[in-house]
Amino acid sequence: MKIDNTIAALADPTRRELLRRLASNPCRATALARGFAISRPAVVKHTRVLKKAGLIRSRKNGREQIYELAPSGQDAIRALIAELEQVSRFWDGALDAFKRYAEAHAR
Repeated sequence: MKIDNTIAALADPTRRELLRRLASNPCRATALARGFAISRPAVVKHTRVLKKAGLIRSRKNGREQIYELAPSGQDAIRALIAELEQVSRFWDGALDAFKRYAEAHAR
């Protein structure tokens, strides 16, 4: 399921930081990896997860990979938000029902 890929991609703080870095401009792989306490190959593994989720894309420019946010990424984030809002509505209803039950049976 696409939402599962989105959640998995966003679950890791390194991947969220990569998305933050790409939010303003496309970036070469070398520049994207700069400043992380992990190796460049590890950063590339993270970008694969983001690509699989449809959040980023890459293109070749000579020997370098250029990464950028994917237009489909916005759709993936919207779908995730809609799913989370639905889950939130469910829990709001369940907790309200529990509160009513507890108040009715408190004495």
